[in-house]
Amino acid sequence: MARGAAGIAPPRLDHTLVTAPEPGKAIEFFQTVLEFRLSEMLVAPDGTVIAAWLWQRPAPHDIAIVPGKPGGFHHAAFVVDSADALFRAADILAMHKARIDYGPGRHGITRGTTIYFFDPSGNRLEAFGGYTAYQMDPDSRAIRWTQDQIGPAVFYYSQELNETFLSVYT
Repeated sequence: MARGAAGIAPPRLDHTLVTAPEPGKAIEFFQTVLEFRLSEMLVAPDGTVIAAWLWQRPAPHDIAIVPGKPGGFHHAAFVVDSADALFRAADILAMHKARIDYGPGRHGITRGTTIYFFDPSGNRLEAFGGYTAYQMDPDSRAIRWTQDQIGPAVFYYSQELNETFLSVYT
């Protein structure tokens, strides 16, 4: 069978989302030591950054850091080339009876199309893409989201987070 004929066949890993008990320290490390740039952030009412989406290549993000336990892994995302490819991925996941966590949908943060699902070992994965309008400008300012905007920031269409998205990670 030809590559991609029966499966999603993503061309590359796009990003990961990890957790940190003190997200500010982790975010500062990625910015200072690894020279990542902030594309978007979630801020507390006092202005403290409590989650961040960071990039090095011209894409919405390479890594995201959110509050959680030390060394927590929330998901790895594989790129798909278009919204059509995302719907194809959803069809393939359904045909294989994969456990779908959310989607297909769209993020407010990054404006990317998304579908979250679990592999047989219980790891959350994402097919992500279709963000053609999103161009990273090295001089751009990070987009700020507030805690009251977290629902549409993460899941733009449903406007709210689902329980497993908040509670399931390793």
